[in-house]
Amino acid sequence: MRTFAKISALVAIILVALFVGLLVLAKVVITPERVKATVLPLAEKQLQRKIELGDIRVSLFSGIELHNLKLYEADGREHFVTTGLVRLKYQLLPLLAMKVVVDEIRVETPRIRVVRKAGGRFNFDDLIGRPDQPSAKDSDHGESKGAMPISLLVSQVSIKDGKLVFLDDAIDAKAPHTTEISDLQVLASGITLTGSVPVSITCRINDARMEVDGSVSLAGQRGDFKVNVEDVDALVFKPYFQDAIPGKLDNLTLDLQANVAGGVENVSADGTMTLGQIDFTPDAFPEASFKKADIEIGYDLTVGLQTGTLEMRRSRVDFNGLVAEASGNVSSLFVTPVLALQLAVPGLDLKQALQALPAGMVAGAKELQPSGKVMLDAQLAGTLDNPLKLVRKATVSLDNVQVTANGQRPAVFGKLKLAGEKLVSDGLEMRLGENRARIDLTADNLFGKTKVVKADVSSEQFQFDLLLGAGGAAGAAADKGQGARTAKGEEVGPFDIPVQANGTIRIGKTVYKGLSIDDFIAIYTLQDNVLTISRMDGNIAGGSFANTARVDLGTKGLSYRAGLSIKSIQADPVLSAFFPKAAGALLGAMNLDLNIKGRGTQWETLNKQLSGQGDMLIADGRVVSPGLVNGFASFLQLSRMDEIRFSNFQGNVQIADGNLMIDSRIISDEVKLFPKGSIGLDGSLNLSMDTRLSPDVAGRLDKGGKVAKYLTDKDGWSRIPLLVSGNYASPRFGLDPKGLQKQATDALAKELGRHLDKLFGAPAPDKQQEGQEKAGKDTAPAEDPTNKMLQDSLKSLFGN
Repeated sequence: MRTFAKISALVAIILVALFVGLLVLAKVVITPERVKATVLPLAEKQLQRKIELGDIRVSLFSGIELHNLKLYEADGREHFVTTGLVRLKYQLLPLLAMKVVVDEIRVETPRIRVVRKAGGRFNFDDLIGRPDQPSAKDSDHGESKGAMPISLLVSQVSIKDGKLVFLDDAIDAKAPHTTEISDLQVLASGITLTGSVPVSITCRINDARMEVDGSVSLAGQRGDFKVNVEDVDALVFKPYFQDAIPGKLDNLTLDLQANVAGGVENVSADGTMTLGQIDFTPDAFPEASFKKADIEIGYDLTVGLQTGTLEMRRSRVDFNGLVAEASGNVSSLFVTPVLALQLAVPGLDLKQALQALPAGMVAGAKELQPSGKVMLDAQLAGTLDNPLKLVRKATVSLDNVQVTANGQRPAVFGKLKLAGEKLVSDGLEMRLGENRARIDLTADNLFGKTKVVKADVSSEQFQFDLLLGAGGAAGAAADKGQGARTAKGEEVGPFDIPVQANGTIRIGKTVYKGLSIDDFIAIYTLQDNVLTISRMDGNIAGGSFANTARVDLGTKGLSYRAGLSIKSIQADPVLSAFFPKAAGALLGAMNLDLNIKGRGTQWETLNKQLSGQGDMLIADGRVVSPGLVNGFASFLQLSRMDEIRFSNFQGNVQIADGNLMIDSRIISDEVKLFPKGSIGLDGSLNLSMDTRLSPDVAGRLDKGGKVAKYLTDKDGWSRIPLLVSGNYASPRFGLDPKGLQKQATDALAKELGRHLDKLFGAPAPDKQQEGQEKAGKDTAPAEDPTNKMLQDSLKSLFGN
């Protein structure tokens, strides 16, 4: 025990002696004068900058303290770096060999001023890449003539409470753009030239917090870091990217979480970047401005710094819930980027998209109330100078995509496939209730000036009324006068449509405006802004129709011409569908050949520009319009009539100045009618109707035969000239003065002939005709007493 105690005492004495010796050596070897003589000349020689140093303090435990160190700019006037304190901790044992080995450097409250000058050079350019760096022999161990050697074998470096101010005169020399990094804390421990050095950095960039944790390999010139940046006001850096923004950016924040690894050859990164609170107004489309929008970008990529390549293993962009994903690579990154990417939109919910996108961008789509999902899978290849041609292959999948049209919601299913400049449909189908229509679509030359499109539609059964909302609602609207006239406004067009299209529409059974149509087919072309329907026909209402049309879309208000042929179609359902005001007015099998032309979509233009002509024939029909039949019977004081049957109704139709000009005849066993005049497109009537009554009907009207004898024609039918005015619903009947004048002349000639027969006998036929013509010429129509007598008699007869 005594031996152990003695040994312990001896060791203690030696340790105390060693401590005292080291303390003495520290005071002797490390003096302020020696430090200044060693540090300042070495630093000034290395940096070739003026350096000032304040107090120097030396402590066995604290090490060497350099107070108020100042490094000047190259011109010697401004400070480049200042520090409140630099502490150099040294190893104790090398002091026994009269050497100072510094293994830890601690810098407190450094202030760094970095300036980018108007020409683009920095105020530290002279400190890096210098060709006249001192040789290893000159700088080994930090030796300086007349000074004790100091070696830097640093294993730990730390910076506390640092601050860096970056002034950019290149942005604005009069008011330099300023960026500030404050509260800078740096710790690098276990520093080695061959291994990995842990590094930790925290700071605030313009009051936004930034954290960097990782390691650096000095020998391999590589690093591996985890970076976290929170709530950076990115508008502070707007001068550096504003030229690349196609609009006005008023707000933008940045959050970044990243794992970064790499060196001088390449850098890999993965993580998430969030651009938040975006207020942005595009120059080209101000209505599509963003307000408080968020974009989250997930990425996993590698950048080849020497090869200029970008390998994108994964990227994901989420804009207000709308997601797109991409992977692939980009070459010639720093020259003219060449893309080879796979782009995917895994499932775009249209209803969600409507809410997520700027209101101005989707204003026109809101009324359509779109829903359903759209999926996109595309291959992008090429350069950015022609973005449209980047899409080499793509597939767009439509799953129950619906929009509201005329109160209906048709749905579309299927795919659209793009290869180069060609688009082809795959299983594309439109559904509406039980209706199904297949759409075969091919589009070529998509990136050329004129797109070439072929679109064929086929269906066994599809009701147009459901799709167009043209059923009872349309008829009701027409009954109320809607659609007869459109509000005065600007004519549509002209249109310049860079499309050349053609196709066929085939539907086995359909319903349009309540009319059942079988075997409908339409063949169309669109070229040079002219839409041509070379064939449109089908079976309808017991007959058939055939139609052709040409519409010039390149003319303001459009110009058009069409031809319509109807064979044996029942008149009433057609009138009910297209002229609701005339519904129920006419029954029978109708034949019609009609050609029209015109211009305009507004009533004021259409009324003046629409013209046409045609021939109409209705066989074995009936006029059953209550207004027309009852009005006619009432005026002639006939017993109540429900209809006027006829064997033949034929006539010529002309369209001009907003009117249908007709010259027609209706032939039946009891009545012959010869309507001539105009029927307005608004329903107005202005017809002279030469009316012939059979002897039986005339006898019931004029039992005494006092008037009828003046009205009979060569066939023994009584002729009554009528005028029809008013409109379809309420026609008004009256006597036609011009017709009465002619009949009065004829009656006078006939009466004179009868008296001459009694006195002188019947004259020769030519003399009799000559006398009638002379009597007609000599009679004054306005004052003719026979005319007045006949008119008064007719009025007395009809009670008018």
